[in-house]
Amino acid sequence: MVDRPHVLVVDEFLARGRSLAEELSRAGLDSSAAADPPQTCDGADVVLVEAAHPRRIEIIGRCAGGDGPAALVIGSGVCHEAVLHCLEAGAVGFVSAEESTESLVGALRDVVRRGALGGRRLTRRQTQVLALVAVGLPNREIATRLGIRHHTVKNHVQSILGKLGVGSRTAAVVALTGGGRGSVGHGHA
Repeated sequence: MVDRPHVLVVDEFLARGRSLAEELSRAGLDSSAAADPPQTCDGADVVLVEAAHPRRIEIIGRCAGGDGPAALVIGSGVCHEAVLHCLEAGAVGFVSAEESTESLVGALRDVVRRGALGGRRLTRRQTQVLALVAVGLPNREIATRLGIRHHTVKNHVQSILGKLGVGSRTAAVVALTGGGRGSVGHGHA
């Protein structure tokens, strides 16, 4: 695992992004800030994207491709649909802006650690299923929305629970939304 992971904070308001990057640096992370989406995310272990950034989907898509860094979304008062769109674009999870710095640092380190471990990361489809679970959809509706069989959704849910080390759909959603300092890993399978 990276001892001092580099976090790139992308916020449409550079001053706010720099402030958060400085706070993360004081907490032991190597961090920097940008207002515009970078052309490349090279050098970053995690890109922390502000949920209200007007180009968040583009930023996440750039980071999520290939061997790029994980993209984690941060925000407050964000609707589930916005989180779903970010996850569909490839974000690994969502953290509330109301979390303490300690919780945010823990979530960022967890994202880096999960990336290093590989096997616990969720596939793109598992991430989509979990995002739809988070908005309260039952398995049959998830299956219809994703164009897959009901039984396949049930299998995905069981795999998600196992990878996240939780025992229920509710606990998985808590991990997704950062309620327990968790974040959702995402891979390309």
